[in-house]
Amino acid sequence: MSTDERTRRSEARRRARLAARGELPDDVAEEPSEPEPAPARGGFLGRLFPPAPPLPNRPDPLAGFSGSGPLRPLTMRLFLLRRNPLAWLATGVLAFIGFYASFTYATDPLGLFGTFLLFGSLIAAGWFGWQRPTLFGVAAALVGFVIATAIVLYSFASLGATPETFGQPTAVILNLLVQAVYQSALGFLGGWYGGYLRRRQTQLSGERQPQSRRR
Repeated sequence: MSTDERTRRSEARRRARLAARGELPDDVAEEPSEPEPAPARGGFLGRLFPPAPPLPNRPDPLAGFSGSGPLRPLTMRLFLLRRNPLAWLATGVLAFIGFYASFTYATDPLGLFGTFLLFGSLIAAGWFGWQRPTLFGVAAALVGFVIATAIVLYSFASLGATPETFGQPTAVILNLLVQAVYQSALGFLGGWYGGYLRRRQTQLSGERQPQSRRR
């Protein structure tokens, strides 16, 4: 046992005896407590997006789901989408309008507005799809992409275009898959950000309410 440890124990026993006899002065200074370790600081993203807690008072999004087996990840996502269809269908239609405007009027201010509408719709999908924001963002992005692709193909077909007009089938399919992956990535990012914004806003609102009550 070190000398400092023996000294602290002797002082503690002495103060205990004084306290038992009622002779412990009131103004005895408390021993300084060890400073608390500073919280670990995250990186740039941690400072830009501080952690936000889950939404309070929300039911279990998977309540009633009893899927199992190797297809459980797929059936679980379909279950979540089926329980909140407006969160991805309505925002998917808005995403289609934004995608179509940004594609058709790429060099006009309307195209810039379409880009903002597209990403804003994906953020809204994550905001309203609180069960799993990234899933609803991806679903909304794919809905918009599928509608836009169908309309473009139908427009060309009504003008008499044949499948050969679009090039080799393999190249066309590959291009569509690349575009679908790109839109899914945008949906994932927008959905995540929408869900984060909602949790963060709820957290800040909860912190402001006790302050307003004290006033």
